[in-house]
Amino acid sequence: MILAIILLLTGIAAILLEFFVPAFGLIGIIGGASIIGSIISAFRYSSIAGAVFLTASLIIVPALMLIFFRIFPKTFIGKKLILHRRFDRQEGFESTAADYSLLDGKTGIAQTDLRPSGSIVVEDNKYSAVTGGEYIEKGSRVKIVKTAGSRIIVTEA
Repeated sequence: MILAIILLLTGIAAILLEFFVPAFGLIGIIGGASIIGSIISAFRYSSIAGAVFLTASLIIVPALMLIFFRIFPKTFIGKKLILHRRFDRQEGFESTAADYSLLDGKTGIAQTDLRPSGSIVVEDNKYSAVTGGEYIEKGSRVKIVKTAGSRIIVTEA
């Protein structure tokens, strides 16, 4: 019975250790095998002890993992590993993606066939664009109907 308890505690510790040590799941697999070994060892002792260990394993391991994920971000290591700061525009941060919102409503020429994506030229600048699903031939006039971040949506003008 002592062997079953030791295997169960070792398995739980190994699974929790897997979160800190990058071992490609090997420590977690060993922990899972240790827990299974503890259940088998408990069933060899008696069926009641085996049922208790099985139930305890099914309740304790997920509960400990849930508690771990709730507490870990507040620990010293968690504060070092997890980014807690947001990088918003209000703080002066901007993504490297271009903002095409100034192009809304402008017209241009389809440089390639748009089926539904391709290239357009607006004011001597080349952009990637998509249509709403329709086909637009190369050389056709297009109108920008909407921009979403770096996505330009056009229709035939």
